[in-house]
Formats: sequence, C-alpha cells, structure tokens
Amino acid sequence: PAAAAPMEACFGSSQPPWLSRAWSPGASAVAGRLCGSRRRAATIAGLMLLCCAAAAAAVGALCTGWGLGLLRSCPSAGKAFADFRMRKVSKMVRTESQDTVNRNTLLQELREGKRKKEDLVRNVAILQQRRLLTKRDEYNMVIVLLGKLRLWKEAVGMLADMERNGLKPDLFCYNAVLKALQISGKFKESVEMLTEMWAENVLPDEVSYMIIIATFGQAGMWVEALQLLADLEKRGVKASCKPYSAAIVACGRCGQAEKAMQVFDYLPELGIEPDGLTFGAILGVLGKDGDWRGTIDMLRRIREAGLKPDSVHYLAAMSACNRKLRGYEALQLMVDMYKDQVKPDSAVYNLAINTCRKSGLNEQALELFKEMKEEGEERDSRTYSAVMGASRTWQEATALLADMKVDKIKPDMAVYGSLINTCARDGELDQARSLLGEMKAADINPDVLIYNTVIRAAHEAQQWGVVGDIFEEMVPNEVKPDVVTYNTLIKTAGDSREWQRALGLLDDMRSQGLKPDFLHYRSLIFLCERCQQFETVLDVYYEMKEAFLLPDGKTVESLVRVCRKIGRQDLAEEIGNTKVTKSDPRKGSEWKSNARNVRQDRDDREERPQDRRPTLSVAIAGIEE
Repeated sequence: PAAAAPMEACFGSSQPPWLSRAWSPGASAVAGRLCGSRRRAATIAGLMLLCCAAAAAAVGALCTGWGLGLLRSCPSAGKAFADFRMRKVSKMVRTESQDTVNRNTLLQELREGKRKKEDLVRNVAILQQRRLLTKRDEYNMVIVLLGKLRLWKEAVGMLADMERNGLKPDLFCYNAVLKALQISGKFKESVEMLTEMWAENVLPDEVSYMIIIATFGQAGMWVEALQLLADLEKRGVKASCKPYSAAIVACGRCGQAEKAMQVFDYLPELGIEPDGLTFGAILGVLGKDGDWRGTIDMLRRIREAGLKPDSVHYLAAMSACNRKLRGYEALQLMVDMYKDQVKPDSAVYNLAINTCRKSGLNEQALELFKEMKEEGEERDSRTYSAVMGASRTWQEATALLADMKVDKIKPDMAVYGSLINTCARDGELDQARSLLGEMKAADINPDVLIYNTVIRAAHEAQQWGVVGDIFEEMVPNEVKPDVVTYNTLIKTAGDSREWQRALGLLDDMRSQGLKPDFLHYRSLIFLCERCQQFETVLDVYYEMKEAFLLPDGKTVESLVRVCRKIGRQDLAEEIGNTKVTKSDPRKGSEWKSNARNVRQDRDDREERPQDRRPTLSVAIAGIEE
C-alpha cells in the first residue's frame, strides 16, 4: 500500500517479521479518515504500531515467565524446549542461506533474460516480495527488463518499492522508467515522470529529454516534441546532438521534413557539430520524403564535416532515389560508395536493383544482381523479386525461380507476383495460370494484385472465358475484387459486346462497397454506343455526373455523337461545353512526374558524361585504376 511507505521509512528497511503482518491497508485508511492528512495519518498509524509492539512484548514476557517456571519444575520439558529452539535456529539459518542462493540465482536469470516472460515476471515478484533487491543497479536492471517486457506499470511501481526499502531513485533509474514508457508508447506518463523528477530534485539530463521526445515522435506529436526541445534549452540542460536527433526523427515520422531540416540547420547556431547519428537521422527523413537531391547534398556535407558516410547513410539516399525513380542517380551512389570505401550490403543492392528496374534500366539491374552474387552478398526473396521483373524473357525469370530453390530461399507472394507479371508481359497466359496453381499448392494465397495481373493477361489474349473463370476463383479463395478488377471485367464485356453484363458488373461493384470511377463509366459509355444503346449511354452519363466525375475529351465526343443521333442537339451543345479532365485521375500527378523523371534521365545522359557507361563494373574498374 502507498500509505505504508512513510511508516516503513520511519522504521527502516530492517523490520521485524511481525511488522509487515500487523500493518494492513485498513489501518491506513482509518487513520487517513480520522486525520485527513497523510503525515498525521502516518503518525497515528505509528502510534498504533507501537501499541501493538508493546502488547506483543508484554505477552512475550508473560509467556517467557511461564516457560521458565515450567522448565524449573520439569527438566525433561526443559530439554525438549532446548531441542526445539536449536531446531528453530538451524531452520532460520538454512532459510537465510537459501534466500541468498535464490537471490543470486534469480538475479542471474534476470540479467541473462533467456527464460520465458512468465518466469522472468515470477522472479521479479519473488525478489520484490522477499525484499531481496538492495542496490540501485539491481533495481535499474529490473526496470530495464520490465520495460522490454512492456510492463510499464510494474516498472513505475519499482520506484515506490525502492523508497520503501530506503533507496532514493537516481537519474539512471528514472531514465530506465522513461525508456520503459517509451517502449509502451505512454507519452502522458512520460511527461508526468519528468515533472516528478524536477519535484524530487533529480535533474533530468539530455538522455531523459531524448527519450521523451522520441516517445512523442512515436505517437505522431511532433509539435509537443519540439516544445520539449524548447523546454530543454529554457531550463539550461547541457545537451549534445542526441535530443536534437530525436526531434529530427520525430518530425520525420510525422512527414514534417521541412521542420526536421530547420532543427538540423539550427545546430550550428548552438555550437553543436552534427555527428554520424544526426546525419543519419536527417538522411532518413529526406529519404522517406523522396528528396534525392537533399540526400546527395547531405552526403557531401558529411564529407565536408570530416566524417565518413556509412552504409546507413547511403541506404537512405538510395531510398530517396527509389521513391522518385532516379535510376542513374542510384548507380552513381553505388560508384560513390566504392570511392568512399564503403562496401554495399544486401539492403543497398536490393534497393539499387529495384530502382533500376522501376526506372527502365533492366540491363543495369541484371548486372547489379550478377555483381551481388560475385561479392557473396546474401540474397533474399526481395532480391529475386526485383530481378525477375527486370528479366528479358519469362524463361530467364523462371530460371531464377529454380536458382532460388537451389539457394534454399522459399518463394513468397512478391516473387510469384513478379514472375506472373513477367509472364503476362510476354503473353504467356498458360504459364501465368500454372504459377497461380503452384502458389496455391505451396499454401500461398494469391492477393488481388496477382489475380488482376492474370485477368489482364487473359483479357489481352482475348480469352473471355478464362477471364470469367479466374474471376470466379477469387470468391472461394476469399479475395475481394477491387476497382481494377471490375475495370478489366467491364472492358472484357465490352469487347464481347455484352452491355447488359457490363451494367450488372457496375451494380456488383456497388454491392461490394466499391465506388465506380472515371474509367468504369467511360468504358460503359463506349460499349453502349457501339451496341447502339443510346438511352443507356445518357443514363450512365447522368450517373457519372451525380458522382461528380468529369469526362475526358474522347468521352465527350462519344456523348455528343449519341445526342445528335437521337436528336438532342441542345444536350449535345451542353455536353460539348462541359469542362473535361485532361488525364487519368487515378494515376495523378505523381505518375506523370515519375514518367517525366524517366524521360529526363534519358535526356540528361548527354549532359552527364559519367552516366555514359555500358556497365557499372566498367566504371568501378576505372576508379580502381
């Protein structure tokens, strides 16, 4: 009980066994109600305990006098009593030695942390109940363990247990509790703990603020994280890069790359030189934001600061290039790594291969894979998935699947999806369906993207019956069709001139909770015009208008033709003056920007002589020379 702590502090940590048994929460509650004050309640409770002690001493004296009289009258009873006392003393000695052995064993098990969670919690409970924790470092070790087990309430309770045993928690214990709260994501409790530290005259250091700022970053509260950073400066806490790095990461988690850059640029004004961790934090933010120019500039600033970029820094820059499809910049980063004598690891190779594949640099992606094998870097399913997408033919991609089995790498859904996409690209519908069956045999449930790929391949092969068969397989496998699935199905119905079936698919979409988009309505309008269902064309147009979707130029031309055929010249003029959309709304500006980046890469080759290289190995060989 919390009220028992003041009393135990008065009596000290070495208490007689009867004290813990005589004290009860009820006595504390009664004393609290009588006095209305914790301090007076503790005083009255102490007087009650002293009375209990006096009564116990009186009873003991009486029993002792009665026992001495019995010993004088009966010698055999005296011998039996002496034997009884010897047995009791030896039992107490054995218990104390056993507690010592158990204490060392329990502490050793907690330090190793190799046992199950239930066993470790039981060990902590035994140490706490028997009061076998006597040092601050032991409490610190227990708090850290409880934090890793996500038992933050128990970790906070250890501070009260320390006070009951006469130990005042120090800075290391509070930081351990803050770390436990961070692991559990308890930001409110972290601020309360910081307030308690100031109240208890335990001055927080930069580690304390760093942990709390990171906790707010995990909760997506970047404003509060920056406020804590300001509180650190206001209270004059001497800090290095650690809390600022935590604030940079917190801003990056919330998508505030600009704020993170402001914090980073503020460090020189404070006279703080960024270290490798701080550069890694800002590079991670820029990489997540896709600012490939910023990451390359940050690598230059690392070299100017007299530091050496490592694989983590290059991985962040490679991630930015991957997000913006900058294939040539990814290859240049690989060359820069060799210049800086940084060996690329598997993660860097995977990102570089994937970036080249997505940027249309399939030959460079295949050569990076070959180099990766020669360097002996570990390959995983992500590596093979990217290389299969860059393969020249579906036969090469299938051969890579056999290589995976030789390397004892189990294919996953991404590998099969890339392989099926390659087969669909080459028009190998039968091979794609065979791989689909192989996935089911391997207990890998295909997702909607893989089904969409096979359905699209069947549609392009004009296998209308196969399209329906694959669509029917989705329902038993608990795969819900999406808007892309229905778009392909409506196109298939249009190619076979089944306009009624296409309208039924539109109703099925609504029953599935899916909202038809611009592409569905456009396909229906074209289909109904070919089938000379002019009134149905207008009905679809009105539905499209109610959904606040704008037609494109070709759709407007189709609608105008239909209106003129049925003699609706006024409606034809109205539709002709309608504002039209210029592109596919689902692709958006990001898709056009990515396509523009790929074209820009190809156009800039004349301006960048370093990119005019047949392979990456040739460039590396030139650097080595």
